[in-house]
Amino acid sequence: MTIVFADRGMHLGVLGALLDVGGIAATDLTTIIDSTGPDGPDDGYPGPGPRLAASLNLLHAFAVPPALAAAVDRLDFDGGNEIYMLIEQTLDIDTGGESDDYNVTSLEGIHALSGLRSLNLDGHGYHPAPLDLTPLTGHPTLAKLLLTGDCTTAGALESLPALRDLDVTLARLDDPAALTRMEARGVTIRYPRRR
Repeated sequence: MTIVFADRGMHLGVLGALLDVGGIAATDLTTIIDSTGPDGPDDGYPGPGPRLAASLNLLHAFAVPPALAAAVDRLDFDGGNEIYMLIEQTLDIDTGGESDDYNVTSLEGIHALSGLRSLNLDGHGYHPAPLDLTPLTGHPTLAKLLLTGDCTTAGALESLPALRDLDVTLARLDDPAALTRMEARGVTIRYPRRR
């Protein structure tokens, strides 16, 4: 059984993490992207067109073996990550990795990343709508977490047994009192700077 994360942006991030550690080959992904060609009149430099949408849908369908998903220990969504650059170079577009097409809107399925120790939701992890933190509930290994934007179900963070470092400088939680309770149990919290 293989894994496809419900959220396309999350799935792209996982593919990027696997690309970084050699779990998947860049040529496998470029073959998928190239299968959407040739460019139409609205495709190519400088910006995204229909081929980008088609390529992202095909990459979202690229299933991840459970053993590879379990080996991911760090996940971030920086616009400069290799996965976004590979997509843009293959399609001959240049958003600088900054297209909203890459955004993460759900953490559903994150437990498939059973070895995940660090999750950074800056960059494409920044979400326009509130992010439900429920999928994080009880994650066994997550030790370092950077949240962004509005987040709901903040109490889920209290169920993370390995959490040691939580950065909320870019986030707003629906239950700020959860931060005080986590600090009391020894979690280091990074708060926004006061003006």
